[in-house]
Amino acid sequence: MQIPAGRGGSPRARVGRGMAERPAGQRSRARCGPPVAGSPRPGDPSFGISTDSSWERLRANITAQPAAPAPETEVVPMRRKNRVWMAAAAIALLVVAGIWGVKRAGNGEQSFSGGQTADLHDGSRIQLAGNGKLTVDEDFGEQERRVRVKGKASFDIAHSAGKPFIVEAGETEIQVLGTKFTVEWDTSLFIRVESGKIQVTDPDLGKPVVMTEGMTLRRNAANGEFEVKGAQGLSFEDVPFAQVVEAVEKEYHVKITVADPAMLEKRITTRFSGESVEEVMDALAFMVSASVETPAPGTYRLQPL
Repeated sequence: MQIPAGRGGSPRARVGRGMAERPAGQRSRARCGPPVAGSPRPGDPSFGISTDSSWERLRANITAQPAAPAPETEVVPMRRKNRVWMAAAAIALLVVAGIWGVKRAGNGEQSFSGGQTADLHDGSRIQLAGNGKLTVDEDFGEQERRVRVKGKASFDIAHSAGKPFIVEAGETEIQVLGTKFTVEWDTSLFIRVESGKIQVTDPDLGKPVVMTEGMTLRRNAANGEFEVKGAQGLSFEDVPFAQVVEAVEKEYHVKITVADPAMLEKRITTRFSGESVEEVMDALAFMVSASVETPAPGTYRLQPL
């Protein structure tokens, strides 16, 4: 396309010339239609189009800097918050489960049940058999150390000057200052002292009985009479369990087998003085965490729990 002579120049110049060459009436009617009431008419000072101001506005719009984008707002999904709360709740439940693994009565007492080992804050340790139950007084250790037992339990009591350790087995009280002994109480009572010294009191005993290492006390469930035996029978001091089994077999003329040979290597300290073979076998099973099977008369087998 060729531009006629004299028609060159910038777009702004050409638009200006075109507007100037049109008759005044056509300049407004060609694009705007009929005059609007109150609008400027030809001849008025305000009539016409200011191309200079229009080009200035166009240039300003073209060169204007774009507005800075609004800062982004992080959107946190609700599921993320929910996961945090759920994790916190799970941790809280685990903590509560750990704390209440040892049951507490409403009055602040502690209780332990069968198979547990109760490690008390004074350094004493009580190993419960399957039927054993132990309750520790709320004020344990303040003036005395008092516990209650039912079933079978072995005690290893730490010495504490001026704070005797007292075990209640029904109406029978066993007072110790630091020793190892076993108590079994349900319908009948049996006590064996492995080391140290204890004092046993009971309304039916008349006077306290002091028991030393190797002694046993038994209460007959049928007539309520007590039987106390001195230190005699079998005695073992830190020996392999295999040696204990061999001695019991000779003393009671029985045959004992173990399902797990590792049991025979365990070190044992204990005494037997007048117990029946059934009682001895129960004691052996307790020492190595086993159960007793009797496949034939006079034959016993220790099976790991």
